[in-house]
Amino acid sequence: MVLRTSVFLIVAIAGLFGCRASSSKWPEGPGAAPPGRQAPTPESQAVPDSAAAKASTSTVEPAITASSALVDATESLTGTWTCSGSVHGPGGASPSEVTVTVRPDLDKAWLRTDFVVLSGEYKYNFTSYRTFDAASSKWVNVIVDNLGGHARSSSTDGVTWLGESSGPMGEMKIMDTENAVSPGMMKMRGQYSLDGRNWSTGYDLSCKK
Repeated sequence: MVLRTSVFLIVAIAGLFGCRASSSKWPEGPGAAPPGRQAPTPESQAVPDSAAAKASTSTVEPAITASSALVDATESLTGTWTCSGSVHGPGGASPSEVTVTVRPDLDKAWLRTDFVVLSGEYKYNFTSYRTFDAASSKWVNVIVDNLGGHARSSSTDGVTWLGESSGPMGEMKIMDTENAVSPGMMKMRGQYSLDGRNWSTGYDLSCKK
């Protein structure tokens, strides 16, 4: 599921400042100047235009809140996605059909995802809860599965999710990617690593809603 919720904070400040001639009385006559001072130049006597008197302005886009991020994600993700591809296990990749159902939960504070493998050799299921943490400007995701495993991951863009899991295979690093191909179409890939350097595929799916 693609949650492109980067936070943008753009501040533009513009200011023009001018100098007016001193009000001190200078001696009369061309090129005359007070003792010890250089004669004024045309540039130093120039009167600033109206832009110089304008106050500096700034434009700040409002920060994304948890509520606004969840509303956007709910509109694009809620529903049942039908997926096909492969789910990997001890015997390698197994062609599989999967459903991914997304809906708001817990008073709409979280998005709940139910991932269910319908066919294939590996009957893997999990439920996840994700929400946007405005304080860190990140999405957070908590996962529990039917193998007794649990995981936590986070994302800054809603596309790449990095985290750690614990289960029958021990402690692992996890990386999930969720890419929008077109409206209602999505690519999902789950990977894991025992050392954080070499990655193996857990599932690789094409989904439509």
